[in-house]
Amino acid sequence: MSAPGMVIGTSISGGRSISASGYRSSLDSQTPLKMLSDTSFDLASLTKIVATTSSLMELVALNELSVDDPVSQFLPAWNTSEKKAITIRHLLQHRSGLWEWRPLYISAADSEAAHALIAKAPLRYTVNTEKHYSDLGFITLGAVITAITGKALIDSVNELSLDKLQLTSTGFATPRDMNNVAATSRGDRYEKAMIDTKIPYPVTESSQDFNGWRTRILNGEVNDGNAFHLFKGVSSHAGLFSGADDLLSFGESLLNSPELQFFTEEGADPDTHLGFRSWVDTHGSCSARFYGHTGFTGVIFTLSPLHDAVFVGLSNRLHTDGELAATENIFAPHMKDFHRQLH
Repeated sequence: MSAPGMVIGTSISGGRSISASGYRSSLDSQTPLKMLSDTSFDLASLTKIVATTSSLMELVALNELSVDDPVSQFLPAWNTSEKKAITIRHLLQHRSGLWEWRPLYISAADSEAAHALIAKAPLRYTVNTEKHYSDLGFITLGAVITAITGKALIDSVNELSLDKLQLTSTGFATPRDMNNVAATSRGDRYEKAMIDTKIPYPVTESSQDFNGWRTRILNGEVNDGNAFHLFKGVSSHAGLFSGADDLLSFGESLLNSPELQFFTEEGADPDTHLGFRSWVDTHGSCSARFYGHTGFTGVIFTLSPLHDAVFVGLSNRLHTDGELAATENIFAPHMKDFHRQLH
């Protein structure tokens, strides 16, 4: 299976290539709109790297933060017997013990209440015993950033990352061009199903306790429910829109960052680093580790310091009423071809 449309971007030693195929919008449309090389995409969890990890890298470089600082140093509500041992490192490596996900927009009236709920809720796992990918951990990292800067998250991320890197087509909440954006799902159907089925997480919230469910095709709206309904499109775990060119620029800047080696050092889990995931791909005698992240909307960003190379894959895999294609499967042949080009 594939996606209705996609954009593939590569940068090898600064030499770029961007190609587009398929449609950026086709559901309920008599005239499908073609995907363009500069189409904007909802980055979903790529926001975690582009906005949050990169901002934390800058704060570390400025000596404003150590990844081994306890979260409670910045967020006093975390100074409890259960949570006081949790550090920034634990959040970045998804080893904090927090729940993976909850529809906070059902349980919390606003962002302040959501952060208080995360701070007070019992942990699901013992701290630093195993990896459990957590949106709640990255939402908390956003609160840490704002506590350090004393500014709103959007201003903090712009100053620490987006503006600094001149990512002119990247921003929170809405795409820069509403006439050239990849549509995603038919409303909140996937999150509502997660709540109703309790799969993959046995959340306590009920979908019947929320009356804001979207049913329209999401075109230029943030897909993630917590980011959209609760944080108004500005969150540290999801909410960014961007395109291939900006993401290649971002990757090239990371390759030149003195903090990259530290943030991609191997930790307790070989495929999880400080805000980065990683994959090993083999071509011939070369086995290279690629660092990056994926996003639920069907997007992937990865780079290879060994090869001075960046790969960006952007799709609208949620823009279907049928079965979803896995993001990794959508881009696997393209990434294989990319690795071949490196030799």
